[in-house]
Amino acid sequence: MSGVFGEDAPDRFEPALPERYAGAFDALARLFRHSVEGLERVPSRGPAMLVLNHGPLPIDAVLFCHALRRAQGRWPRFLGERILFERPIFGQPLERWGALEGTPYLARRRLNSGDLVGVFPGGAREAWKPRSQRRALLWDGRDGFARVAFKAGVPIVPVACPAADDLVWVLNDAMKWGARVFGPARRLPLPLMLGLGPLPFPVQLHHRVGTPILPERRAGESSDAAVARIKAEVEAALGSLLRA
Repeated sequence: MSGVFGEDAPDRFEPALPERYAGAFDALARLFRHSVEGLERVPSRGPAMLVLNHGPLPIDAVLFCHALRRAQGRWPRFLGERILFERPIFGQPLERWGALEGTPYLARRRLNSGDLVGVFPGGAREAWKPRSQRRALLWDGRDGFARVAFKAGVPIVPVACPAADDLVWVLNDAMKWGARVFGPARRLPLPLMLGLGPLPFPVQLHHRVGTPILPERRAGESSDAAVARIKAEVEAALGSLLRA
């Protein structure tokens, strides 16, 4: 937890930043020929959880946020790996852009404030998977997003960008290599990547937004069983969007 206030620290998001850099984002969208299919499925008001696949670079997520702000005036609050917030040099800029340390408390806090909260359940493991596993969702047993949405009673919106894995080619299992070099506790990737030199490939980025899933408990179903089923439903929906 960052800062002297921990999770109760004041919100550091600066809403003027997305508008200030809108021109740069427009240019980036043209470069990657960005488009969104089904953007109207994202609620235009009130809280919701956006669940996305995780590529090695955040370009696709930034462009989706920009498209959503252009269409609805909303900028999602994304949850990030905790390691990013352990050092102010990384955490403070991310917080200014609305990113949050990935804890259930902070997710609920933003949902209770009526925000859109974005999450990558696969985390770094999915982001830095080898190219042989591109389009795969590596969620393991991660169901925290489903539990938070279930308790908050907010819809879950699957959002897929198949080409996110093609921005650069990750040729190794970067998390396994990182664990060998830095130790497993550090959770740092050591990727062997191929791009246009230090730049990503200018692939076409297209987002597909799926039908919102309401995290409701069925008759006779326990809370844990409901969370497991909801997680499986979202994972299946997102997988279908990636393969469409």
